[in-house]
Amino acid sequence: MFLMSFFDSLKFKSRNSCQVTNSSVSYGMFQLWLRPLQLLPVCILTVCHCSGVFQSHLSLSPVALTRRLAAGMLEQAVGLGAVTVLGVLEQAYFSLQVIYARRKYSVSPPATVGPPEFERVFRAQANCSEYFPIFITVLWTSGVFFSQGLSAVCGLLYLYGRFQYFRGYSESAQGRLAPLYFSAQVLWVLIGFSSLGVLLTFCRVYLNVDLLLELGSALDLV
Repeated sequence: MFLMSFFDSLKFKSRNSCQVTNSSVSYGMFQLWLRPLQLLPVCILTVCHCSGVFQSHLSLSPVALTRRLAAGMLEQAVGLGAVTVLGVLEQAYFSLQVIYARRKYSVSPPATVGPPEFERVFRAQANCSEYFPIFITVLWTSGVFFSQGLSAVCGLLYLYGRFQYFRGYSESAQGRLAPLYFSAQVLWVLIGFSSLGVLLTFCRVYLNVDLLLELGSALDLV
């Protein structure tokens, strides 16, 4: 019995030592596998430096170069950000006009029915709010995948049309029509830019087909 218990204790110790050894080896292998990934950003920046991609920033450290690249990416979206902020401020202005109209015509919340003057202001604000998510979505999609400049200009035109729509609707129901048609046309232009940009990017990334290049070749422009 003593010999059997002794051999069992030896087997238990050997099994535990093997588990510790295996876990140590596995942890060491994991560290060796993870180390190249930790060095990957530095390697990419070093290759870019040596290849002359960033010749104007050769004096910068990798950290400073990363910050410079991030700042460049933000500069590419500053137009879209400015239009977005203006759109939010415009929506806030419309909401304030509804509050002033409630006080002026004595229409307390949650009532939405009152004099025609109040109802026109309320409906103008509600209609602008309903289309605002669609506008923001196509604005950024068009800016990212098509052109930031054109998208920002169209965004400004849309906000101008919506402002004229709100003013016209507040004065009379007929006064809303012309700005409504104008802003709707601008919105459809942004939808077209967004669709075209996404299509071109999808074909280039996933199908390896540059539709603009193919079109230029077909028309003997390239």
